[in-house]
Amino acid sequence: MSLAQLPLRLTTGAFVLNSGIGKLSLSDEDAEGLQQMAANGVPVLADMSPAAFRRFIAFTEIGVGAAQLIPKVPGWLAGTALSAFSAGLLNMYLNTPGMTQEDGVRPSSDGTAVAKDVWMLGAGLSMLVDSTVNTTSRRKKAAKRRVSKIHDAKEQKVEAIHSARDEQQKVLQNAAEAAREERKAARKAARSARKEAHKAA
Repeated sequence: MSLAQLPLRLTTGAFVLNSGIGKLSLSDEDAEGLQQMAANGVPVLADMSPAAFRRFIAFTEIGVGAAQLIPKVPGWLAGTALSAFSAGLLNMYLNTPGMTQEDGVRPSSDGTAVAKDVWMLGAGLSMLVDSTVNTTSRRKKAAKRRVSKIHDAKEQKVEAIHSARDEQQKVLQNAAEAAREERKAARKAARSARKEAHKAA
């Protein structure tokens, strides 16, 4: 969970989760009234029984709210769930008679309670944008780290090769020096042997 998303996820999550829990205790009459409004935005909901709709809307809100509050849920997924949920509410608002003024957008006194849910759409979209930007930024940083590691590894390899060459040259130089000393010692021993032989003769 991005720290930048934390305030949005806590507030929207708590709000939606509490709303979903509250809907579990709706009466069939209240559920039917809410279902009629919801069907204006999502017509397929009209085919449900009030009891089935109550469970559907309650568990949907609980799921969306919980997704905001669970840290392991990625921001893009939480933002998508909240955006889809709030878009459904706004679609219901725009398609329910009496909720908007004559222009079909501005809320009437009856529609203000639903129109304010536009803040959740803004919150969901903000999470999506933040997740996308942060993911891109993290990928760029990770790519830079990989390039830096590869560059460092290459430099270390080059240094190791140079070090090995220097060591090899030292070994060869020492071997050559030792060979020269041995030749000198052999020549000296040979001269000494000739002198001794000469004296003996």
